[in-house]
Amino acid sequence: MSGERGSSAQAAFPLGGSRRQATACPGESRGAVSGVVELPLDLAWSGDRHFDLSDPVQRYLYHMTVLTSAVTREHYTNWLNAGLLRRDWGRLRLPRPLREIWQEHFPELRSG
Repeated sequence: MSGERGSSAQAAFPLGGSRRQATACPGESRGAVSGVVELPLDLAWSGDRHFDLSDPVQRYLYHMTVLTSAVTREHYTNWLNAGLLRRDWGRLRLPRPLREIWQEHFPELRSG
């Protein structure tokens, strides 16, 4: 995995787009903030697994892939960055139930 890592924050992540959640402790959020990131096969099993986070289109696809494919706390803590997600949240075309679950857990996304 490459890409520059961001700071961490305590958060509860909805697991697998469900109402189940897992709390991430400080120091666990390791999502890249820049660079080219290669997702593992269990997240990006179809198509290109490399995403340049400086390219808005590729960052959109990156967020969509992680948010719709992640099923473990580690998927979220290893691959999402809270700052980038907040910045892009309003542009993501997520299924309504998934968007509502995330906004329930992270109210700051509602204004994103």
